[in-house]
Amino acid sequence: MKHVKKVAIVFLAIILLTGCWNRRELNELVIALAIGVDKTDNGYSFTVQLINPTTSSQATKKGAVGATVRSTSAEGETLFEAWRKLTKLTPRKVYFAHVQLLVLDEELVKEGLKSLLDPLIRDHELRNDFYVVVSKNQSAKDVLSILTYIEPIPALSLKSMITSSNEHYGSVTAYKFDEMLEDLSTKGKELAITGVILEGDPLVGRTSGNIESSIPETKVILDNLAVFKDDQLVGWFNEKQSKGYNYSQGNIISSTEVLNCPGSHEGKLTVEIIRTDSKLTARIDKKSPVILSEIEVEGNLVDVECKLNPSDLQVLESIQNQLADNIKSSVEDSIKVSQKEFHSDIIGFGSALHRKEPSYWKKHQDEWDELFPDIRSKVNVKAKIHNTGTLGEALED
Repeated sequence: MKHVKKVAIVFLAIILLTGCWNRRELNELVIALAIGVDKTDNGYSFTVQLINPTTSSQATKKGAVGATVRSTSAEGETLFEAWRKLTKLTPRKVYFAHVQLLVLDEELVKEGLKSLLDPLIRDHELRNDFYVVVSKNQSAKDVLSILTYIEPIPALSLKSMITSSNEHYGSVTAYKFDEMLEDLSTKGKELAITGVILEGDPLVGRTSGNIESSIPETKVILDNLAVFKDDQLVGWFNEKQSKGYNYSQGNIISSTEVLNCPGSHEGKLTVEIIRTDSKLTARIDKKSPVILSEIEVEGNLVDVECKLNPSDLQVLESIQNQLADNIKSSVEDSIKVSQKEFHSDIIGFGSALHRKEPSYWKKHQDEWDELFPDIRSKVNVKAKIHNTGTLGEALED
């Protein structure tokens, strides 16, 4: 009986421990770190930024950091066909499990996102935690072709810029693919995606000379937010509106606000925002919805370019009031433009109604596009300065 049990265990182990039947060796793969999608006359262009497996280590040792990556593109009538045509251009199978960034062409997303997302969602290698940006006035292919300085891998450079700017300034949004899919399926909340632009000549940016100069001629720069309605790009926020949107969403981790010196003092002062909190609620007033945006911010006074004493309580209160007014103006501007110009509910009025007034939302959700531009809203901002630094009055001239 014991012998039978041992045999059974052996057979069971053989069945379970089948090995890595679908394994692929590293020397059979090339790793993609970024994807770019552009619209062409006959379909799509699919661009990948690849780690160069044969020269990356040698190039890094020699200082030729541009040699660590290569970008290649293929075209097809469908996105998947363009994707597969990469096999005609690369001697190794492109591996997509480490993709960090998706760049979407501005002209492409004006026609809609949903049709082009299908193969990206279905692919088993792609994870959903990579960042998404929209290339403004330039193709996604050009954006992924620019060699970058400090961080030698362009995809990682742009990813770091997104996270750093999101954490320390607040005019961009670190928006991931899975968050985009969630917003696309949520009624009453539209998309807002960070834009990128090129400064300089794209042809120069592809060469090693671009990063050998102390001042690179061509750079990839983060722009403001792209505003969507349904799944189509309808316009762009400016910087003030982009920050206002992020304040309304509670996306601001840290930022700066430049204010006028209070009273008769000439000059500027700067507040570093160190904490924000926001809440979007809805109520029905006389059978019509009203959306209330409540925002709390805390900050430190970090730069005073006028002669005043910020430790004076009256002066401090004046600065706090002006800070609250500045942020309120930014949020109201983003709401106004989204309602009157873009007709896009990116702030999430509909979503707030769905949560707080579900009976109203159920009754009116099908006509929300017509109702949204005239929905009343109110913005309340409370601002508090915690620290004015170790210096009392500013230094005299």
